Amino acid sequence: MANQELYDKTYRIPPEVLKGIQTALVSNPQGEGVKRAKFMLKNGSMTYQAMKRLKNFFDYFNPQSDDPTQFSLAGGQPMKAFIETTLNQDRAGVARSKEVRRDITANPNSELKPFQAPRLSINEEKKEKAKNAVAVIVNKDNKILLLKRADGKKIWMPSKWALVGGGIEKGETPQQACEREILEETGLEIKKFVQSFRIERHADSIEYIFACRYDGDPTDITLNEENTNYGWYDVSEMEYLDIVPHLIEYITLVFKKYE
Repeated sequence: MANQELYDKTYRIPPEVLKGIQTALVSNPQGEGVKRAKFMLKNGSMTYQAMKRLKNFFDYFNPQSDDPTQFSLAGGQPMKAFIETTLNQDRAGVARSKEVRRDITANPNSELKPFQAPRLSINEEKKEKAKNAVAVIVNKDNKILLLKRADGKKIWMPSKWALVGGGIEKGETPQQACEREILEETGLEIKKFVQSFRIERHADSIEYIFACRYDGDPTDITLNEENTNYGWYDVSEMEYLDIVPHLIEYITLVFKKYE
């Protein structure tokens, strides 16, 4: 089955692979394979479809009978290894994401549903609910930004991986709080969100979830003292991290909007 989620996704070619192509092109400036080699050098990247075509070339290449120059111009063994590893990881990620979505849809106990608060008796005092804003930030490779919480007694969920977010301060709207948390925790200034919704999973809190895209350099992150590390991850990779509760459920709920 075709992985249509990956169509037109762009992959950066590793510098060492490009260097090998450049070397092969200097030795073989004309002939079959030169046009493709020049294109890869010029762009420094290729789409998912182009990677599939190049994989087919490597799969059917016979070193005993085929021209080794073509193999070198295509990037040689380093390119072959890069393509196989990258495609396997991304295809596995798509499969896992579909599986997560199916599991959450099929299991009503894990669905994020509004919490039905119990009725309060006359003598019970109704407390104001805590309000939090959370950002699901997706980059141009469709990976999601997670931050690793610092280790400390006053840190919420210390040493665990979490989405960007925090409490909404007095006088702030949920979106203003989300913009502030993003700036404080990552140094990124994001004010445009593609969607937002709220979850009342617990009786004493409301969570406002905001989803947005960040198409800039994925390394342009400046952490504050609340976090010690960051990374961009597929849902399939998150299961190997020590993440905060319900993180994958929140992310899955965001992407279910697009199904």
